[in-house]
Amino acid sequence: MIARAPINDVAARRTRQRLLIASVAVALGAAVAAVTPLLGAAALAATVVLPIAIVRPLFALCLAIVVIPLSSELSVTVGGLNLTLMEPAVGLAVLAWLIRAARARTLRIWPSALLAAQLLVLVWFLVSSLGAEERGPSLKDSLKWIELILIFTLTVEEARDARAARWVVLAVIGAGALEASYGIFQFATGRGPDFFSIGPFMRAYGHFGQPNPFAGYLGTALPLALVVALLLARDPLGRWAQAAGALLAAGVLLSFSRGAWLGVACAAAVMLAVASARSRRWLVPLGAALLLITVVGALGLLPATIAERMNVVAEYFGPFDVRKVELNSENWSVVERMAHWQAAWEMFLDHPWLGIGPGNYSTVYEQYFLPGWLEPLGHAHNYYLNLAAEVGLLGLSGYLLALALAFRAAIRGLRAADPFWRTVALGTLGSLVAIALHSAFDNLYVHGVSVQIGALFALAQVASYHAAEEGALAAPGDARPHPALTAPTHGASAAHG
Repeated sequence: MIARAPINDVAARRTRQRLLIASVAVALGAAVAAVTPLLGAAALAATVVLPIAIVRPLFALCLAIVVIPLSSELSVTVGGLNLTLMEPAVGLAVLAWLIRAARARTLRIWPSALLAAQLLVLVWFLVSSLGAEERGPSLKDSLKWIELILIFTLTVEEARDARAARWVVLAVIGAGALEASYGIFQFATGRGPDFFSIGPFMRAYGHFGQPNPFAGYLGTALPLALVVALLLARDPLGRWAQAAGALLAAGVLLSFSRGAWLGVACAAAVMLAVASARSRRWLVPLGAALLLITVVGALGLLPATIAERMNVVAEYFGPFDVRKVELNSENWSVVERMAHWQAAWEMFLDHPWLGIGPGNYSTVYEQYFLPGWLEPLGHAHNYYLNLAAEVGLLGLSGYLLALALAFRAAIRGLRAADPFWRTVALGTLGSLVAIALHSAFDNLYVHGVSVQIGALFALAQVASYHAAEEGALAAPGDARPHPALTAPTHGASAAHG
């Protein structure tokens, strides 16, 4: 016979459970009532989101990507280290990954040259930090690379299947589209500081506090959105990408960021050049359109605000001595940027190997500023020069190697048999072009954008794995995918259905 608990005991246990649930609900309600409506809503959302994220690493990964535009909305300083929403978001994704690994009693990490190059950059950041005047900024910049590497590793693991990769792509372009919408709203309503105004227009800046990093963030997602929208037009993801691409393009345009404009334009040209022989035919009309815009601008037929920004770029495109330039309202930002470039170059000449320490550009700027440019901008507004100054030649070389390997992975991915992975490879290739070019005018590794870049690196790497797995890489000595990638994957119908 099976012994059964007395009815009274069962009823008592159920009563205790109900009282416990009621007590938790009352406590939660009291906590929500005691804080601001925004924090209360966040607390309620967290009670739903956190349990799902813990058991679903892919959901946690996508959440970390979606949080990027809002990462600086809440920050705290701990031991001189400024922490934002990005740190707990990435930490949650990694925690979910580790919990699943503990349950399965296996932790899969996919080795690659690209991952090794990223680790090399991190190691040099840490080595360079030892000689930094201020450790807090060095730790913060090193933490960005740790987050990039963690997201890269997690994305490679989670996005190896086409269905999962679609969610990552949707998170990248969807979060960017929402942020672009907010920037469009700022432009339309004229909401923002007066110094963001250009003529009668308010530059879109989103939640980034500045138009240039806002545009840089959108520029990392726009090429991917455009390719998905065009090549997967009949797919639900493609239809979402069409709307997202329009918003992203409008956001970049309304930011009036010349670096983003140049980066996106070159990304479009590269994608057209490598996509197919048919797409290369569009390069001629694209070049004709750019030539027409140049001629129209020279004739003074463009809106004055846009014409002035384009003319300044053409006039000061290349190195020049800021001490010999007569300043005016039109060339101020370009000359200011060049002054910070020259300061970074002098830092590099004095510290060519170890640099001055990650994040320490502003700390030592007073020793290198040019006359009339006393105020530091936080970084050199050129990521390559900034790296040279802060982590020296070896740190810069490590980053260039990582970037080159990411390009190689995207190019290899173009040979994949599955059209979905070819689309991902082409989109990430365009995003890498935008990142590489915009980095010549700004530092995109701010406000959590390093997480976005890590995810894009990973998508390119997975596309390369699939091309290799399908036998599309015929050259001898080409790297083959990790054995874990030989697990059955969903076919094209499943990937695009």
